Amino acid sequence: MNSITEQSGFAHLTDLPCYLLRCGEAQAVISSYGAHLLSYQPKAEIELLYLSPQAKWQSNSPIRGGVPVCWPWFGPITAELDPAKQNLPNHGIVRTEVWQLVQQSVTEQAVSIEFRFESNTLTYVDAPSYLSLTLVLTDTELSLTLSSDKALQQAALHSYFKVGSVHQAIVEDLAGCYFDKVKAGTKFEQTKAELHFTEEIDRVYSDTANQLTLKDGQALVQISQQGHDASVLWNPWIEKAAALNDLPDLGYLDFVCIETAQLQLDKTKDLHLVQRIRYLT
Repeated sequence: MNSITEQSGFAHLTDLPCYLLRCGEAQAVISSYGAHLLSYQPKAEIELLYLSPQAKWQSNSPIRGGVPVCWPWFGPITAELDPAKQNLPNHGIVRTEVWQLVQQSVTEQAVSIEFRFESNTLTYVDAPSYLSLTLVLTDTELSLTLSSDKALQQAALHSYFKVGSVHQAIVEDLAGCYFDKVKAGTKFEQTKAELHFTEEIDRVYSDTANQLTLKDGQALVQISQQGHDASVLWNPWIEKAAALNDLPDLGYLDFVCIETAQLQLDKTKDLHLVQRIRYLT
């Protein structure tokens, strides 16, 4: 039976306020802490998202894994959003905030839940006033939608996809221009329409396709995107994984990040960023 159930804790994250959504065979777990999606199982025993076994949430820690929400900036804050040069965290302020549950719905076709964050703490000019995240789960796909008003803002759905081995993972439909943050933001042109992971990857692909495909052995995951102007591909590889205290040293083998992002600062349009995940095998 389709349902939404409130629960305390998920996996090793004890006392974390969570909601379990079920639709047919599919289920997902999302927390009001950061409006953070922790798990998506399209079928029993098939988990598409990676959650670090060393992830933590107490003491205002952002959770490593699942789908963190980055907002209203991505990476280090830009000078345009921080003229006072404050000491602010990477990837914005909402990952460690408890969001308000504003709506939930259960029908025969879908289960949905919506969280909202009021951004009255933002002090820069033309700052957004709110952010909402809506999760919709059906028996065939899961969608996440970030929405906000017209303002200067960046946003990303920082999705960690679980793989059997990063050495076998391939992301397709990525041909075009990208900026390589491992190489000081140098611009490159990718001629082949697929990415293999053989080293640290931290790339911002501009004007990416509306649909990307993750291949992991025989499994296929389709990632559809709307409202984006970039896709970010990330894996920390050996040295950086070992330096992260909330990731096992060999944790980099178990995931790739495929992030749907809006990175251009354009105050003339609303934020409406969508990522849909569909398991094809």
